[in-house]
Amino acid sequence: MAYITKKTSGDNVYYFAEESHRVNGKRCRKWQRYLGPIHKIIDAVDGVREKPKYAEIFQLGAPAAYLNIVERMELVNILDKAFKKRKQGLSTGFYLTIAAINRGVRAVSKRSMWDWYKDTIFLRVFPGVSKDALSSQRFWDNMSKITDDKIKKTWMKIVNTILEKENIDLSCLSYDGTNFYTFISSFNMQCSIAKRGKNKQGRRDLKQVSYALFCTRKEHFPIYFDVYDGNKHDSKEFEKVINEFHDNFKDKNLSGKGMTIVFDKGNNSYANFNRFVHGTNFHFVSSVKVDDHKDLSLISNNDKRFEKLSDPRLEEVKAFCVKKEIYGTDMSVIVTFNNKLYTSQCKSINNEIDKCMGKLDNISTKLNERRAGIITKGKKPTQESVKKQVSSILSGQYMKRLIEIEVKIVKKIPELSYWINTDEFQKLADTYLGKNIIITDNHNWSTDEIILTYRSQYIIENIFKQMKDRKTGTWWPMFLWTDQMIRVHGFYCSLAVMIRSLILKRINENGLKLSVNVLHEKLNSIKEVINVFPKGRTTQSVVSKLDGSQKKLFEIFEMDKYLDN
Repeated sequence: MAYITKKTSGDNVYYFAEESHRVNGKRCRKWQRYLGPIHKIIDAVDGVREKPKYAEIFQLGAPAAYLNIVERMELVNILDKAFKKRKQGLSTGFYLTIAAINRGVRAVSKRSMWDWYKDTIFLRVFPGVSKDALSSQRFWDNMSKITDDKIKKTWMKIVNTILEKENIDLSCLSYDGTNFYTFISSFNMQCSIAKRGKNKQGRRDLKQVSYALFCTRKEHFPIYFDVYDGNKHDSKEFEKVINEFHDNFKDKNLSGKGMTIVFDKGNNSYANFNRFVHGTNFHFVSSVKVDDHKDLSLISNNDKRFEKLSDPRLEEVKAFCVKKEIYGTDMSVIVTFNNKLYTSQCKSINNEIDKCMGKLDNISTKLNERRAGIITKGKKPTQESVKKQVSSILSGQYMKRLIEIEVKIVKKIPELSYWINTDEFQKLADTYLGKNIIITDNHNWSTDEIILTYRSQYIIENIFKQMKDRKTGTWWPMFLWTDQMIRVHGFYCSLAVMIRSLILKRINENGLKLSVNVLHEKLNSIKEVINVFPKGRTTQSVVSKLDGSQKKLFEIFEMDKYLDN
């Protein structure tokens, strides 16, 4: 039977609940539990709870989701085997994994890594990690010996491990390239990758690094990547990377349908298509410039050959299919007319015409004022100088066809006349506008299937948008200045994209449909709150209030096992 005892320490009296039993005839305490002073016992009876001294709040949702996927991938183990080091400090695999998770959750510089890390559940899950161990110097000490060939081999080990465990459809892949501007100095001699080129974000004043990616159509799973020179043309990089891709994936045919690669017209060349037809077992879906195929582009948009398509996703599209030799290869060519594209292009052209007409008005007015003697200063314009200015103004697509000009000398001063060629505009609207020309060697595919497959190119474009997003992106910040470090950076950024794709795959399989931005908003709102009480620093762990989708995410990624229980 249990009973209460008291102990006195100075002027304080403390009470305990305990129970005794006999062992070999001797009385021994079976158990004892501290109850506290009399006022605490009264408070407990009255239902008054002890207030915590303070609370600690940790990020739980996003770190737990990424960590759960990493554990299923056995990522740290694979990386440690590939990048071996002495058993001194944290492993290289751990550094790379934490970098990849950080890039997916909230990308920060390596100098700020500890500030992010200490506010997450990782502080408790990996108690051996210190502030010094996560310094930028320790990180780059471990990254400095990782070479490009090791990166590619390790990436393939990771991909093959995942393909064995996950049901990922490789029948259709998207390929594209993009670039990321940098702040690397023009006088930096240690970096040959960063070059000036046509930056897709308009920062031509800065050096850039280019990045190529293959990803699956269904799961958006990154299957292969490359980091290359910022001034290298897309078609030249495609010629190189498709050879590497073929060497690694020529025997992969998990779906039994073969592998079709979708790519943009910027990668077109005789060499690349010849490589597809004669050098690989892959198929392709791409497109060509409408201007390059007059026999198809000049067909009226009202031609009887255009037919409505059956798929509801192609409601505003009509198309027809012909066989044609392009780049020395027999192809199925799909000519499409999209009403939405037509409307958009018409608006863009009208806006461009308005801009050009305004600039031409300005030139004409100044010429008339000079002729009237209102303007007397400055260099006297000539017929050639006026034509040169006009040519620059009409440099936009179709403008020289749609706006006709005449420059003649009147009273020794050029006179500019201009007008819209309505016949040419009508011809353009009936032929070029709204058209797209898609090519493929999948001759047995339906027209609907070919168009929808080409449209899947938006998947990889969305991945690039996500990578460049300042809120949920993976690439920035990048404060690096050597080729080797930039390649390592591209590696763990690609790992972050891979982990994120597997997170999305898991939630889709569990009936949860969320965009990347909404997913991260939901995950980032899941916090662990640890209440710390004064006596003996006892703690109590609770989770922030969850809505329906957050409860589902909590279950899917087994977040309860990462709590302070």
